[in-house]
Amino acid sequence: MKNFITFGLLLVLNVAAAQTIVSDGDLTLSKEEVEFALAASPPPVREGAKTDEASRYEFFVNLLVSKKILARLEALDAKDDPATYYQFYFQQLEFARQLDQQLFQDQLALPDFEALAAERYKVSKSEIAPIPEIREASHILLLCTEGCAEETEAVATLEALKKRILNGDSFANMAIEFSQDPGSKTRGGRLSQGIASDAENVDQSVRDALFDIDQIGDISEVVQSRFGFHLLKLESVTPSRTRSFEEVRSSLVAEIEKRFRADAYQEHILSLAPLDTIEIDGVAFDSLIGSMMDQ
Repeated sequence: MKNFITFGLLLVLNVAAAQTIVSDGDLTLSKEEVEFALAASPPPVREGAKTDEASRYEFFVNLLVSKKILARLEALDAKDDPATYYQFYFQQLEFARQLDQQLFQDQLALPDFEALAAERYKVSKSEIAPIPEIREASHILLLCTEGCAEETEAVATLEALKKRILNGDSFANMAIEFSQDPGSKTRGGRLSQGIASDAENVDQSVRDALFDIDQIGDISEVVQSRFGFHLLKLESVTPSRTRSFEEVRSSLVAEIEKRFRADAYQEHILSLAPLDTIEIDGVAFDSLIGSMMDQ
């Protein structure tokens, strides 16, 4: 990673001759180059270069080697080694775009995102602010996919268990003994997270049955899902509420800023595109594509 950062920095730095800190024959490292490389290096590398002579020597050697590699690559001739030449060339183009985006974002004038977030909250409060009612539940599951032979038996077993529970047996103990859901049975059937009425990861039949229960502690009728048959116990209810602007402010600001920056950079890229129709040698391009397809 250290070498990559150093190499990448040197690709874009064209530092004029200044105070020389390191020299190796005609190859030198200026004060500005060393300062930039140190700033881009991880803290342990900077600390090592500061306090340890061997680490400092290694740091400078890496920089010098990177400059030599860069010089070799810049001296490549497309006629002699086109694959390597164009690989290096297009990596430079990609790196240039990354730096351009960074430079653009650093210089971008930003509006008052706080005010925009407040306006967004005001206009879209019904979409942004509501938190639905959440119901915590326990269940006893008997596995039985569609058309299974044990369907009648599963329903009868759960109805018998419901009677036992209503007569005083512990729902949790029944779940531990009879439930076939390995994830919840060790918790006495307690599901790991609450369920909203529109929770898409829970079967509609289970959601409807849970939200039909009137009182905490009550038990549902036997309900079928894609997994089998369930008994549900309502454990707790967290009422729905509306979040204040302060609760959603930071997320709204971040969302609006992210979108603003993306849109601004897209406009910047479009501004660099040719204004007029570009000329394309269709015959030459078709010939090129054809020859590549034949390979």
